[in-house]
Amino acid sequence: MYLSDVRLIQRRAATLIAVATSASILGAGVPSRGVSGAAGSCLTQAGPAIAMTAVQRRRFDNTNLAESTKVDASTGQFLTPGNIAIFIGGGPGICFHGGQIIGQLPPSTPYKKMHDTYGMVVHGASFKLEDLQVFDYGDGVSMDANGDATWSVRDVHFKYMRDDCVENDFVNSGSIENSLFDGCYEGFSARPYTKPTQDGSSNLVVVRNSLFRLQDMDQGYLRPGHGGFFKWHPTAPMISLYNNVYRADSPNIENDVLVPPPAKLKDCVNNVMIWLGPGPFPERLPTRPGCFQLLTGAAGRQYWDSAVAQWKAQHPSALKDIAPPIVSMWSPSGSRTLTGTVSLTATAVDDQDVAGVQFKLGDRNIGAEVTTEAPITKFTLSWDSRSVPNGAYALTATARDAAGNTTTSAEIAITISN
Repeated sequence: MYLSDVRLIQRRAATLIAVATSASILGAGVPSRGVSGAAGSCLTQAGPAIAMTAVQRRRFDNTNLAESTKVDASTGQFLTPGNIAIFIGGGPGICFHGGQIIGQLPPSTPYKKMHDTYGMVVHGASFKLEDLQVFDYGDGVSMDANGDATWSVRDVHFKYMRDDCVENDFVNSGSIENSLFDGCYEGFSARPYTKPTQDGSSNLVVVRNSLFRLQDMDQGYLRPGHGGFFKWHPTAPMISLYNNVYRADSPNIENDVLVPPPAKLKDCVNNVMIWLGPGPFPERLPTRPGCFQLLTGAAGRQYWDSAVAQWKAQHPSALKDIAPPIVSMWSPSGSRTLTGTVSLTATAVDDQDVAGVQFKLGDRNIGAEVTTEAPITKFTLSWDSRSVPNGAYALTATARDAAGNTTTSAEIAITISN
């Protein structure tokens, strides 16, 4: 059935909000992080060790690591040029722990370019990834090992991924646990990289205690918009979902789906779907008991905010904020003639948070700094263009984060005519 009955949603929302604001999310909760060297971290496994510290300006490229190598990047930050920040692999059982990968491409970057950028590409069986932060790439992590190559992802934070947050295009088995994916164009991809030789139908991917939010992108696959949570294929693995939260704000669904394909859903318990777009939820949720609850409106937003705040409290980062925000003008988007009162909008995102956006004509500020985003990533100022003389101007937006890092967008040529 379609879960669009307002009274049913309200009753369930009251119960779910009470759970969300308690000590746990969905009973099982968002568990505590795997701390470096603590029980449960893959850094405790036997094997050779590599430490990656400080700011890395060059891509890490090594696909010949020994079996069970441990890479401790707890204090490493990657500000690297090129399409891939980390290209890693080798023997089975490699562990990669911690660190931050920071992209620097503005929101106006075409999808074709972003589609070929990767925070991390993995070649190796039984690869273990934990506690990694990735910001502003096409794919967060791509598990590209061929053959029987299971993988695991836990306690990661991926933000503003312009293609797939997690890519499993060799359709292997794997697991995602205790992770926050805050702004994905596509949540999770499982489509064969080579066809028709790959068939992962007998494999299984398990997703537990994780948060996924879809993000409208200025430059999407076919047009501005977003895809879906599940980019799945008939030969992709089966999937089991436990105690996850999914959020979508927009009806701009392109070529993929918000709910898992029914034929691929092996198990499904205690998940929440948050719909903040207009009208009823646009797809049919699985009807099996206890699989999904639907929340909308203020109840859904509160639930998401509570879950994210709890996750962040349990995953503190000691890394210094070294990178400025990314920013592009959204409206006007090109050479325009402006008359009367107009709306100026910039898209601005930061690996932490954007503190404010200042619009400028040349070197002159336009109005006050905009400190509130609505919707997410958009900063808008209503401006009376009659406050300046007629003529040609260069319009920009400067985004600032809490650490004082700033970035100014590319110029937009405008003409004021009043």
